[in-house]
Amino acid sequence: MAEFRALGPLEAVVAGRPVDLGAPKQRKLVALLVSRVGQPVPVDVMLEALWAESPPPSAMTSLQSYVANLRRALEPGRAPRTPTKVLHTNDRGYLLDGHAVEVDVHRFERRAKAGWQAWNRGDPHEALSEFEAGLALWRGEAYTEVSHSVHVAAEVARLGELRLSAVEGRCAALLAVGAHEVAVAELEAFMQAHPLREYGCELLSLALYRAGRQADALAVLRTNQRRLGDELGIDPRPALQHLEREILSHAPALDWRPAQPVPVTATPRRAALAARTPLPAPDTGEEIFVGREESLRHLAAVSAEAAGGRGQVVTVSGEPGIGKTTLLRRFTELATGAPVLWGACPGHVATPPLWPWRQVLGSAGTHLPRRPVPGPVAEVLNGETRQPPSVADADAVTLRQFEAIVHYLTRASHARPLVIVLDHLHQADPASLQLLAHLAESVRTSRLLVAASYRSDAAAALATTSAALARADMTQVELSGLDVAEARALASAMLHREVSGAAAEELRYRTGGNPFYLRELIKVLDGDESRGGTASVPAPVREVVLGRVAQLCPEAVELLSVAAVAGRSFAVDVVAEASSIEIEEALRAVDTIVAAGLIREDPQRLGWYSFTHALTAEVLYQTIGRLRRVHLLRRIRAAAVRPRKTM
Repeated sequence: MAEFRALGPLEAVVAGRPVDLGAPKQRKLVALLVSRVGQPVPVDVMLEALWAESPPPSAMTSLQSYVANLRRALEPGRAPRTPTKVLHTNDRGYLLDGHAVEVDVHRFERRAKAGWQAWNRGDPHEALSEFEAGLALWRGEAYTEVSHSVHVAAEVARLGELRLSAVEGRCAALLAVGAHEVAVAELEAFMQAHPLREYGCELLSLALYRAGRQADALAVLRTNQRRLGDELGIDPRPALQHLEREILSHAPALDWRPAQPVPVTATPRRAALAARTPLPAPDTGEEIFVGREESLRHLAAVSAEAAGGRGQVVTVSGEPGIGKTTLLRRFTELATGAPVLWGACPGHVATPPLWPWRQVLGSAGTHLPRRPVPGPVAEVLNGETRQPPSVADADAVTLRQFEAIVHYLTRASHARPLVIVLDHLHQADPASLQLLAHLAESVRTSRLLVAASYRSDAAAALATTSAALARADMTQVELSGLDVAEARALASAMLHREVSGAAAEELRYRTGGNPFYLRELIKVLDGDESRGGTASVPAPVREVVLGRVAQLCPEAVELLSVAAVAGRSFAVDVVAEASSIEIEEALRAVDTIVAAGLIREDPQRLGWYSFTHALTAEVLYQTIGRLRRVHLLRRIRAAAVRPRKTM
């Protein structure tokens, strides 16, 4: 068996002895073959990798010579005219036999996988051993000789991401075994090199806190928050915000406790649920992503259509916290073979025109390094905003840029399918929406999949864009809450043990299945699932609910607050009378509340509505003083017993 070491400068060992791989071009050829062990590498791909776009007339002869040299080096004892066992020729090109070759890349992948499996079993000592053994295989950049080749760049990026994940896993394991100071030193260097890694930031903050450096832990979180906002225009993920609150309050959950040994008799799945460590789990496991199978199948189907030459536009909509971004991230993690160009539209800061498209185009330049960037596209990337002398000239410049961007992306997709994600589209600037509508006209003749997410309560702001997308035969994915079984699976994964069906039903009832509300409510249970119906409303949920209510007109806020006193379900005429609001005005207000997704109409009883989430009613109920609640309850009762007119 031949052994190749590709996690750094390429090395080969045959029969225990190093092998000279020859001249630079021959080494490039070996690296290309190793990157696709077990798969044929076409001759034209080899020629392009070795001589770029201008192979000399003698290129084919040289290639055959390189192959002959490699066969002699890899099989020194093979008799003349006997079949090769390592480097084969077939009708599609050349390939290294996976049964006769061992590659350090595969050993690293096995070690990394074993490390995460041990971590999920609650065995940080074994996880630490596996991660360290895997990381020790690295000596530099993967496939160094051909790392910039378009045919290997994606694999290099994948391995680089896996390596960073393994470093984070090793540091998490260090924390779990109590090596806080060692973890601090490792993580400070790691975060200096990779400042936007949020899980690394989370681990460093926890390590500093456990090392008695609370102020430094908070400074790391706030620096990360500032950097994410300034450089990417996004907020930190909820786990980081929650960690900051826990550090400020000296939450006991942050203190180190020795990991409990995993019972030998436990099955792997039970062990994963039973093993609790004080560390937050990384956002890489399937345990915390539940449900959405139908939506993922739908996205996979339209992605396959796009890859087959019939471009697609798909929108993902739903209320805040329903999991639109999570679904798209999960889909892009599972998708293979197509680069993902991600653009986000932040709502907390003002952004220049075409901000999400600048992110998309920047990613395109990374994934398509050999494709020249047209001048108008470069203008958008660089944020050039020269003021034309007239409105007509400005429109001409905009159209020229739009046409160039559409041409650049659609032409690029002809060579390789592309996925464009526009997250939080309801917060996009007008120019970004216009460009999306313009691109939609050409999507069908490309291999592009354009996926956009938006809040359903902000759909009115996208009416013009939605009409343009509909003409492009857009497909829609409307997300609703998780069902009881999915809520139970989520709670079981987060609490690391099976949750009863009754507790899951209570959690589902209070949250309406909204994944964000569910996660936050599960966090405050302190492991006691019986508190699912009585636990106080988590602060993040309260802030989100009050933020959504604040978007309503004063009459709608008053009506909704009184309805919260009436109960989860209410008759609009009763609540209107108790609120001293005329019924016509109340009906208009109800329409806006329904559009905001805070209540829904009862299909069986005319004039009756119910809160979409019981938590919304609880939050509003708690904002009303006790004396006013008593007064309102009396008015509601009086209005309810009074004879009603048919509505």
